[in-house]
Amino acid sequence: MFGVIVATLVVAGGAVFVYLVRERLGVQGVGMAALRTTALGALLILLVNPMGERSADAGPPTVLLDASLSLSVEGGHWAAARDSARAIAGDRGVILRVGDGVAPFDSSPPTAGISTARAGLQAAAGRGGPVYLLTDGELSDFDALPPALRENVTVVVFPRDTVPNAALLDAALPERVRVEDSITVTLEVGTWGALTTDSAWVEITDEGRVIARESVRLPPPPGVGRRTLRIPQGALDAGKHVLSIALNTAGDQEPADDRRERMVTVSALPAIVLVARPADWESRFLMTTLRDVTEATIRGFAQIVEDRWIDMQSLEPVTVDRVRRAARRAALLIVRGDWPATASRQPRWRWPSASATVRFTAGDWYPVGTVPASPLGGLLGAIEWDSLPPLTGIVPIAPVEGEWIALSGRLGRRGAERPVLVGRDSAGIREMTIAAGGLWRWSLRGGASAEAYRALLAAGVDWLLGGTGAAPGVTVTATPVVPRGVPVVFSWWAGDPPAEPLVQLTGPDSTYAVPLVFDDQRRASLRLDPGVYRWRIDGRSGAQGMTVVEAFSDEYPPGPVTVAASAAAGSGYTLLRNAREFWWVYVLAVAALVGEWAWRTRRGLP
Repeated sequence: MFGVIVATLVVAGGAVFVYLVRERLGVQGVGMAALRTTALGALLILLVNPMGERSADAGPPTVLLDASLSLSVEGGHWAAARDSARAIAGDRGVILRVGDGVAPFDSSPPTAGISTARAGLQAAAGRGGPVYLLTDGELSDFDALPPALRENVTVVVFPRDTVPNAALLDAALPERVRVEDSITVTLEVGTWGALTTDSAWVEITDEGRVIARESVRLPPPPGVGRRTLRIPQGALDAGKHVLSIALNTAGDQEPADDRRERMVTVSALPAIVLVARPADWESRFLMTTLRDVTEATIRGFAQIVEDRWIDMQSLEPVTVDRVRRAARRAALLIVRGDWPATASRQPRWRWPSASATVRFTAGDWYPVGTVPASPLGGLLGAIEWDSLPPLTGIVPIAPVEGEWIALSGRLGRRGAERPVLVGRDSAGIREMTIAAGGLWRWSLRGGASAEAYRALLAAGVDWLLGGTGAAPGVTVTATPVVPRGVPVVFSWWAGDPPAEPLVQLTGPDSTYAVPLVFDDQRRASLRLDPGVYRWRIDGRSGAQGMTVVEAFSDEYPPGPVTVAASAAAGSGYTLLRNAREFWWVYVLAVAALVGEWAWRTRRGLP
């Protein structure tokens, strides 16, 4: 830029010499010299094209207001955060509610059951302008966000006040039990603030009827402790029950986190026992899916190392004698791996695993699409066999007289068929054998493969129990229990779902129908207010059930503060511009040249 100034001064000196010294034009010469200096100076600026910078207004602000339920509890500061958001936004800014997503601003109390900021920061980045995040600091994803989203964000924190509080953080109990079973309930209790007591009463009710009540000791605040209590045998009849578990503490100033709901199915059917020796992926998926496709009680035991067994549901250690007793008493025994046969006349389903005595023929074994005639043929015939991933190996077995083959496989879709599922009914004792490995991959893949896995297990259990245990007609399931502010997830299992089917909901106060929108994973989400809901999909046999939305939210108990107050580097930004971007420089150069030419012509100068 200094060179341009020097060159302009030289041009000005030359113009003054021409018009005042050489041509002696007096005052008119001064004007023409000024025009020539202006024109040549503008041309020099355009030729050199110097760069310049200036500060610019960053534009209207975007205010992200944390609308998670944690700001509405005792000690929270929702009103202060809301009013501050309005003041920062002013007349030009935009306020967005964030939590489990992004929503337009309204002044209603918070409803989000999750505290996240990613979606809001991404929306603000697309708008430009300064960004303000107003929160109580209890964001679950802020530390994991990329630096590009967190920089240049002004964070305003409204930390919640610590109040005396005892919360029932969790309640764990089996999803299915038998009528004659007692039920062990494991509680997780948290405390904060200056509580005036070190004990509390836990009360469990079933439709208002008290079925268990016990005093428990509280951990010293702040702290978390586990406590157990037992629902006595015979307290619940057969059927589905929604149990309300309440923690009653003297001096507790936040009652919203004192109650949990859990659903338990009490079955009059005998128990199914799964023994996995050793534990592997097959047994894990087998246990999980069995709970979905049968109304019977499922007990699972797995050997994790030699002479060390665990309960597959609670993960607690058990003795091998307990496993033997459960196996002898089971109405149906499912064995994954090696387990000695018993003298009882119980039905059994064998799932061999590779060992010193069991050899698999490894390779990609594909199920044959043509299902042979068997007691399971009607249930297996509708499976889309071509869409299944291959099995990892097959144990060579030769069916004997009286046995039937329900499913076969071919190595690489070529060659001779080998039995995959074999069964027999001898003197009233039903047995089946899965002679293949890798079926768990069907469930892991999802979609049609998961449907095939469920259908296979449901058909096998139903036949082995004589048609009393499985529920192969179920096409839709829903999350049984969700906390407040978290959507209920519906999963479609049988074929492709129709476009936006209606689900009829019978809730605490009314019955109504809403459409479900299923995604590519055949899942649909639906937000519901707290309460117990019975649902039914119109036109679908078996598509009905019950789900519970708790009044409790994970946002109610105090959580870790992951965000600290901070200020952005600046409220504006810098523009870099060069001389050729200014149109008036071109106009000035042309106007000065034309003006000088016209003046010289009028004076009769060449």
